[in-house]
Amino acid sequence: MPDTRSTGVVITRRRWLTGMLAAAALPAVAACGRGDAANAGAGPTVTDLTGRTVVLPGPVRRVVTIPMPAASMMIAVAGRPDVLAGMNAASASAIRTGFLGEVYPQLLSVRTDVAGAEFAPNVESVLAAEPDVVIQWGDRGAGILDPLTNAGLTVVSLTYGTQDDLEGAVTLYGELLGAQERSKRIVDGMRARRTRLTERRPTGTSPSVLYMFGDADGFPVAGAGSYNHFVTELVGARNPAGAIAQQRATIGIEQLLAWDPDIILLGNFGPALPADLYGNPALASLRAVRERRVYKVPLGGYRWDPPSQESPLMWEWLAGLVRRTGAPGLRSGVVRDYEFLYGTAPSAAQLDTILQVRANAGSSDYADFGR
Repeated sequence: MPDTRSTGVVITRRRWLTGMLAAAALPAVAACGRGDAANAGAGPTVTDLTGRTVVLPGPVRRVVTIPMPAASMMIAVAGRPDVLAGMNAASASAIRTGFLGEVYPQLLSVRTDVAGAEFAPNVESVLAAEPDVVIQWGDRGAGILDPLTNAGLTVVSLTYGTQDDLEGAVTLYGELLGAQERSKRIVDGMRARRTRLTERRPTGTSPSVLYMFGDADGFPVAGAGSYNHFVTELVGARNPAGAIAQQRATIGIEQLLAWDPDIILLGNFGPALPADLYGNPALASLRAVRERRVYKVPLGGYRWDPPSQESPLMWEWLAGLVRRTGAPGLRSGVVRDYEFLYGTAPSAAQLDTILQVRANAGSSDYADFGR
């Protein structure tokens, strides 16, 4: 297969400081920017996760992130919040209700109108944020990429869903920001903790763990194409929805009752709490309900459900639930990781909030979880 990584170099001017340029002039401006930057070679050259080479016209100090996990990941790799010039509104909602919103209140004023439904960019708002680079999905069609590049913006693209994608994104952000040492430390830490979990994977019958996205209505679950499936298998458990190829699928109550999972996880993309399932008479026969093994997934610098810089903490949290060991040392691990990632250690009260102690108070084995 031919190597296509040398194609598709996108080099453009970093800022449009006036509104004098008519829309018809955009392609010409973009072409001029590509030539100027290629000759100047002032910024880093990176290969994004789609294999496309991108040469930046200068140092990266301001970033707009359209993929949801990218905002907090960029902050963690940079080691500071001021690198973020714009983000997806869904990223902001996690920050607003999570740890980062408390320790970096300035993030609450970062613009969130840079994208609409299905990651479609709001080009006018992105331009107004004056980014050095825009992070966008590269595997979801040209319709969400071309408007950005046609407007003269430098775009770096991501792929999504696997641990390799996660490590590749962290590495890419380090190259963009000149923070390779920090990004390497994050990736090396992930690999070491993954190895330890694999070596300690329990033998014998695997408990079943069903991840549900937490919607208020219906039962959307994570299939084999999801990162949640990877995490479930990593800790030695079994995903009853593993026969579903998709990342996400909605099932009926009959299927849920037929699967009868040992553990149910409720994600942070919806409001559902363990109490909602415990109080639902239609679910009273479920093993996870009878044994009080329904848990709301933690939310820290970002949601722990999808792949992010905090994924190793999710692995350890779930391993503690599956093995019924309570994940001893998890709380101190959160403190240690957050001191590096965000420069601030969470207080005991903040740890309780991150680990959803209140929401999970009625669930088994959670009273002293992580201590």
